[in-house]
Amino acid sequence: MWPSDRRSKVPVRGTSLQSFLAVAAVVSCGCGGGDGAATQQESDVKVDTSSALAWAQYKANVEFARSYQPACSTSGSLPRVLVTGFGRFLSNRRNATGLLVSELSPGLVYPMTEPPAVGAVDPPAPQLAVSLGTVALPTMGEVELCAMVLPVFWDLAAALVLAEIESFAPDLVLMNGIAGGRQPLWLELGAVNRAAGLEDGSGVLVAIEGPVIASAPSEEYDRPNLLSWSPVKAAMLAGIQAHGAVAAAGVRFDDVLEGALFASYPRASNTYLCNNTTYAVGYVMDRPGETVMLLTPSTPREGEEGLSVSSGVDRSAVPRVFFHWPSELDGEHLGAAAQVLASGIDAQLAALFGFTDDPLPTRGDTVMADF
Repeated sequence: MWPSDRRSKVPVRGTSLQSFLAVAAVVSCGCGGGDGAATQQESDVKVDTSSALAWAQYKANVEFARSYQPACSTSGSLPRVLVTGFGRFLSNRRNATGLLVSELSPGLVYPMTEPPAVGAVDPPAPQLAVSLGTVALPTMGEVELCAMVLPVFWDLAAALVLAEIESFAPDLVLMNGIAGGRQPLWLELGAVNRAAGLEDGSGVLVAIEGPVIASAPSEEYDRPNLLSWSPVKAAMLAGIQAHGAVAAAGVRFDDVLEGALFASYPRASNTYLCNNTTYAVGYVMDRPGETVMLLTPSTPREGEEGLSVSSGVDRSAVPRVFFHWPSELDGEHLGAAAQVLASGIDAQLAALFGFTDDPLPTRGDTVMADF
C-alpha cells in the first residue's frame, strides 16, 4: 500500500502528450552557407555546420530527432524511472555507462557499433537503444524502468531523453556518463548553461563555445539538480562497500569505483556532453510552455534552423540527477555498478513515496560539494 501522506507530494503525471519535438521552420529559404550565418546572433549558434560533412551529419541528427517515436509509454501504476547511459564515443566502442544501464535493464541490448569511414556521416539511429521493462528493488519492489543508451551527439541526446520523458512521465530521471579511468562516483549537484567548443562523438560536429540554451535568462546560468542527496549517496556508498570485492581481470571493484562524492557546479571541466544533456533536460522539465531551441546550426540551409522543444507539463518537482562513473568499469564490475545504481534508485523512490523517513528531494547546493 502506498503511504498516502507522502504519495500526495509526488508530481501528478500528465494524462496526454502536451509537448512536442518538432523541427522549427524558417521563414526564408537559405541555399548557401555564408549568408545564413549573418542572420543569426552568435549566441544562437550551437554546432559548426560550415563544412559539407558537418552539414550532412547535422541533417542526419535533426531528421532522426524529427522522426523519433518514443519507446516508453505506460498506463501502469508502478513507480517509473528513466535511466540513461551513453554509447560509443568516436572509436571507443564500449562505454561503461551504456553497458551498466544494459546490466540494470534485462531487455536493453547495448548497441555495439563501428565508427564510420573517414569522411562519412555517423548515423545516430544504430547508436540508440531503448527498452521498457520492470526491475525489482529491495525496498520498493517492482518499478517500471525506461532504459536508454544514447548517442554521444550534441543536443540530440537531450532531445531523445526529453521525448521519452514526455511519453513515459517518470517519477525519477537518472542520467549517467563517464569521467576518469578510476575515481569516485560523482553525484552532480547541478549543471551550467555552457557548452565547450569540442567535437562530439561523431568526430564531425563541434559545438561553438556558448550557451546550451541561448534563451535561458542569465540568472539561470547555474541550474541545480534535484535529489534526496544524503540518502542516495549513503545507499550507493553502501552498495560499493557490499560489492567492493567483485573482481574483473584481478582488479577489485572498489579500486575502480573509489567511493562517492558530491560534485560542485559550475565546474570548468564539466561543460561537455554530460553537462549539455543535464542542463537542457532540467531546463525544459522546469519551464512548461516555454519553447527552446536545440540542434542549432551555424549556417542554416534548406529551411533547417534547429529543433524546437517544449513541454506543457510542469515537471519541476520530479527529481533528476547526473552521475559520473569511472570509464574503466568492465566485465564483472558492470554488474556490481548496476547494483550500486539500483541502490540509489531504491533510496530515492523510497524517500519520494514515503517508504522511509528520508527527506524529499531538494535542489543541489554547492555548499554540499566535496570538491
